[in-house]
Amino acid sequence: MQDDSRQDRTDGERPRAFALLDAGNDATTRLEGVEALGNPSSSMTGSERRIADRLLRVVLTDENATVRAEAIDALYFHGDRYIDELVARVADAVRRRDGDDDPQSVFLRWLTSGHAAYRMAGATGVGAADSPDSPDATRRLREAFDDDDARVRARAVRSYAALGGEEIAPIRPLLRTPNRLVRQAAVDALVSIGTADATDLLATAAADGGDRLRKTVVDRLADLDSPASATVLLDAMRDPSLAVRRTAASSLARLLAAGDAVRGRDVRERLASDSPFGSDDADPARLFYDVTAGSASTRITTAAERHAMWLCGELAVSEAGSPDDAQRWLLDALAHEDAYVADIAAAYLPRLDASGLEQALRALAADEGTDPDARARARSAIRRIKAQTAADAADRSLDYIYVRRPADYTEKRSQ
Repeated sequence: MQDDSRQDRTDGERPRAFALLDAGNDATTRLEGVEALGNPSSSMTGSERRIADRLLRVVLTDENATVRAEAIDALYFHGDRYIDELVARVADAVRRRDGDDDPQSVFLRWLTSGHAAYRMAGATGVGAADSPDSPDATRRLREAFDDDDARVRARAVRSYAALGGEEIAPIRPLLRTPNRLVRQAAVDALVSIGTADATDLLATAAADGGDRLRKTVVDRLADLDSPASATVLLDAMRDPSLAVRRTAASSLARLLAAGDAVRGRDVRERLASDSPFGSDDADPARLFYDVTAGSASTRITTAAERHAMWLCGELAVSEAGSPDDAQRWLLDALAHEDAYVADIAAAYLPRLDASGLEQALRALAADEGTDPDARARARSAIRRIKAQTAADAADRSLDYIYVRRPADYTEKRSQ
């Protein structure tokens, strides 16, 4: 790898920490340099790629194990992606050299290191995508579930699932750990495993876990494309925590948008047939509106927003809906940045049996400070309301159009 440490592109000077890493310095000095690169000053923030390259070189070439371990810790400070990059580089180096070693064997040895940083990288490498599915490897990873470093436990449980481990019992205690990193990794592993037992454990955690665990489970269930996931998420729409309810709505929308196993119509029917939710912020139509308004999840996609607005509209016009409340949400959505979301909202407005709807639409259409597209959609909704009113009047007049004598009317009314 080309040495890019001789000149700092940001100010023309080589950072002092790079100089400390020169091979001629003793281990203590090199360790000081690595520690500095793990906590860089603001003047070095523009050099992250160069810092990462220098730390990767230290891990691969330095003769001192403590210095190498500190370099791994420093890479972790800069982001998980650099640990993944390290694992890939080590695997490539092992494949290139002569010998009987394979990458997985090397990483399994790293799992026995006295340095937590090595064990963390080892746990990551054992479960790499091109690693063979080995009973010994999954056993060693299960043993790492008890490591005293949370980063090792988190990466071990993810690698365990990636290698095809399906035994659920060892993962159960990790769901209850106080460490958020480990809890989330355990949930990720169960979603990846995806068996009936794994889904049952996720459902239990979503129902009985603490607020943070329930929210984590509900968020990740969007990635498990199965009717069982939808059932858990539908139940979570009634969770006592608003954050969990919002996350459940977001996950349902994401599941419908990206998956194939769950039908949107089934979700709609279940929610529309449920008993009243009791408050505005528990109304499922409101929760789906919140998804489109950006209040639910940072992982929401445009396709999921469209599904959420469709569900919001469907529930708003159902017998269980609250049309006066839904009127506010749908009117607000007319200015949504995604034209399809806004058009879906506009399509449902004329179907609302809400008081003062036409007046509200006229006020919006006349507001010069409103988004022009939203005003155009409001005018279109007004036209559809008028057309529907005319059609309803015509329906009520049909008796008179076809009646030719009084007996005709009497007979028709009795049918």
